[in-house]
Amino acid sequence: MIELRVGKDKEVSEWVMARTDADYFGECVTYGFFKDNQIVGGAVFYDWRIEDIVFSGAFEDKACFTKTNIKKFFHYPFNQLGCHRVSAYTDVVNDKANSLLKRLGFVNEGCFREISSKRQDANIYGMLKRECKWIGD
Repeated sequence: MIELRVGKDKEVSEWVMARTDADYFGECVTYGFFKDNQIVGGAVFYDWRIEDIVFSGAFEDKACFTKTNIKKFFHYPFNQLGCHRVSAYTDVVNDKANSLLKRLGFVNEGCFREISSKRQDANIYGMLKRECKWIGD
């Protein structure tokens, strides 16, 4: 069974960085997905700009994505912080991440050309609060 934990920001952000192209999140809030006391998924919220916050994540177990966990995940930026939107970026060649973001309800808004440390293009995704099917009004 997957357990969702908050308050493990350093541990979870380092785990996500090791599995993504990110090298620094700065001040962040994380949601760690643990199975048998081991991280199997992590969501990092960072770069909060009042109306927007950026999301990055890595997941090794599909069981992280229960409706309950997804609702808790989106509650933080939209209800707790009062953000109007959540942004996410991923390599254009990362089919799994692109597909996941779309299934969660993010909209592909464009592309940053050669933005990563590997000079890879990255898709820009956004979700407005009114578009989020995971939270109540």
